[in-house]
Amino acid sequence: MTPRYIVVAPGYNPNSGGSIFLHELAQALHTLGAPAAFWPINRAPRAGLRQKLRALWRKPSLLWRDPAFVQVPGRDIPIVPRRDVGPDSIVIYPEIVLGNPLGARHVVRWLLYRPGLRDPYRFGPDEMFFRAGEMADLPEVTGGAADLFLWRINDAYYDQGRRDRKGACYLVRKGTDKPRLPETADAICIDGLPHAEVAEIFNRCTTFYSYDEASFYSQYAAICGCDSVVVPGLYPSRTEWVAHHPTARYGVAYGLDDLDHARATRDLVIEQLRAQEAAGLETVRRFIALTEARFPAGMPRSGTKKGE
Repeated sequence: MTPRYIVVAPGYNPNSGGSIFLHELAQALHTLGAPAAFWPINRAPRAGLRQKLRALWRKPSLLWRDPAFVQVPGRDIPIVPRRDVGPDSIVIYPEIVLGNPLGARHVVRWLLYRPGLRDPYRFGPDEMFFRAGEMADLPEVTGGAADLFLWRINDAYYDQGRRDRKGACYLVRKGTDKPRLPETADAICIDGLPHAEVAEIFNRCTTFYSYDEASFYSQYAAICGCDSVVVPGLYPSRTEWVAHHPTARYGVAYGLDDLDHARATRDLVIEQLRAQEAAGLETVRRFIALTEARFPAGMPRSGTKKGE
């Protein structure tokens, strides 16, 4: 069956929230009966003649398979050939993709992080917008994007009940511009470490500091029994920060003076995240309904043009 949805994504990286979201979306679409496929984010829209002939000579069936494109272990969602990007395809770009390189007639833009905050953006005139959370939206451009999120708890994270905790750890990610706290001068940096190692660090440290205000590692630290602190900067108060990050309202402190709240609500984190997993699947159901209504099969070409 020709895929209706084409998810433009990087290879799967268990340490990248954007990668996880895009791969989980493709899987959820399949689960709900909506045919989906990937287009690797770094693949050129049209292969040159030399590349096509070389691929055909080596093995025709590999022409549209990319061994470098990593998927979630155990999954094999198809990678779409260019010929299957048809007039009825709905192409889903994350906000970091500039324009519409596939020249798709029907474009969905999934905002996983606020456009322009770290990376430039360029959207077309007739795109449909969804957001991973309120913080990712740009209402003056989108008119108010609909929610689309897919939280999934990584089983590596749990509280081992250790009583010998000491020291601190921290994450930088998107918080590169923030001044460093003295508390993290001798702390362990977890950026880029595998989940199993991070979980072990969370279980042996007393406090976790996140310079990234939107990282899911803040919740993972709380699950592991760590004092989890987000270093403030983007919002003037905890109230405003939580309004943009509702999944962090329990177990996470917005600044050191908020630690009492984080400790008192830490036990609520895991149940809240389980509820968010179920809610996320419902946002995918709504996504299918909304996109099918906006882009019914066989509708005339919209104003979105290649490269816009």
